Amino acid sequence: MGKETTSKRSAKPNGRSYAVSSVEKALTLLSSFSLATPQWALSDLAREHKLPKSTAHNLLKTLQAFDLVRQDPENRVYRLGPRSLEMGFVYARSTEILAQARPLLRRLAEKSQETVKLGMLSDNQVLIVAAVESTHQLHTRGDIGTRWPLHSTSLGKAILSALPLAEAEALVGRKGLVAYTKYTTTSWPKLRADLGAIRERGYALDLEENEAGVRCVAAPFVDPLRGAVAAVSVSGPSVRLSDSDLASLGKEALAAARAIRPHTHWEEL
Repeated sequence: MGKETTSKRSAKPNGRSYAVSSVEKALTLLSSFSLATPQWALSDLAREHKLPKSTAHNLLKTLQAFDLVRQDPENRVYRLGPRSLEMGFVYARSTEILAQARPLLRRLAEKSQETVKLGMLSDNQVLIVAAVESTHQLHTRGDIGTRWPLHSTSLGKAILSALPLAEAEALVGRKGLVAYTKYTTTSWPKLRADLGAIRERGYALDLEENEAGVRCVAAPFVDPLRGAVAAVSVSGPSVRLSDSDLASLGKEALAAARAIRPHTHWEEL
């Protein structure tokens, strides 16, 4: 067992930590695989996480034994294995919020004619866990399984607005207020004011702050029993979404977020 450390994932109320160093390292390697980087060479993965190559090799072989990763016999790169897919399906089919939210997301997508997403707070980012894409030829992507910043997306800002200010500030501080477009908020005082406005009206706006040409609205809801936060968004191209459209869609997103609550432990703010 590794030396006890205090981290955001493993800290206990009494200040002690029960993290197992080798498990933590293995899960860190596993978490490196994403849609952006679906495969890794051993040397690159070891360098990325500042691990000895031998350590990274042993950890990957352990993950490979559980079929969580597989190594291509030709180019020797590692990719996620079938067991990872199986675990993803288990989560998708056994998570109450997804089962309850899907028909509501479809209904909102039909009414708005735009792309609708459900995002959850995960590791200081927004994880898209469900989506219904617009049928318009020009539309925003569903992006299921991708992660996005908290400070520059409507989903992220909606989620931040549901948290205590100190916690919200700490979350964005870990990733930094990176500018993705000329409209991105890059200072905490300005973002804090925006979060206050979101709490007042019930939904967040993304006015091309994360991606040029895209506008979004999102409304949050929380699960006090599980300590989790999620949000529902509607997004589309800026040429189709005027300010008045966004105001109307914001109310629709808020209604959808509230409609999920009666079926689950979740509640709106």
